[in-house]
Amino acid sequence: MMTAGNYLRPAALRRGLSLTAQTLRLMIGVGDYEAYLEHMKLHHPEIPALDYSAWYRNRVDARYGSGSGGKVSRCPC
Repeated sequence: MMTAGNYLRPAALRRGLSLTAQTLRLMIGVGDYEAYLEHMKLHHPEIPALDYSAWYRNRVDARYGSGSGGKVSRCPC
């Protein structure tokens, strides 16, 4: 049974903060690098996974486009 005291334990707080951060990243279109790595390992083991900076650039380009000489071509709102 979950009580109010269980939610204040460090492990529960870390898990809650982690889920909140993941939700916020997905809401703004950034994605989850750890989920990407897990997906690549399970579904595409023959393809090397991108490092974090290349993956992040890929996600930003997918959301905002990579044209216009590196400028954001769409309103990010």
